[in-house]
Amino acid sequence: MQIEGKPRDRITEAGAVIAGWTRLWSQLLVVHVAGPDGRCRGCPSSLNVAPLSPCRLAELAGAAQAAYRAQSRERGARA
Repeated sequence: MQIEGKPRDRITEAGAVIAGWTRLWSQLLVVHVAGPDGRCRGCPSSLNVAPLSPCRLAELAGAAQAAYRAQSRERGARA
């Protein structure tokens, strides 16, 4: 199965899906931050080197936060 679209587009779409799960993405933003070496502190592994920050989970959480804020602005504009 092939997934169409660019990886960034898929992250944006997934972020929109989880935008309402504020506890999830807010905790991801707290945990998945850059360490002193520029690698994600939330992605430790004894087998692999942690990815450079921002990792995919941090990107997903950021996309969810952006979608949540956009949805909040839309609701405010309608009120």
